[in-house]
Amino acid sequence: MDKEREPLFIGADTVMYDFGVSKAKAYDIIRQLNEELKKEYPKAIVVAGKVNRIWYEEACLKGVR
Repeated sequence: MDKEREPLFIGADTVMYDFGVSKAKAYDIIRQLNEELKKEYPKAIVVAGKVNRIWYEEACLKGVR
């Protein structure tokens, strides 16, 4: 998929695949990442059940892909 067309937010299915965890654990990871994002960037837009793609990639996938 073209970088410009990638979704802005990552859902639980992607987190489940990347980490090999259950859906419940994926939502826990998303919630934790969103809390960290809001702490570091208070004006950031957070969507419940999804995480910002750029924040996710920087926080979790450094050097993996």
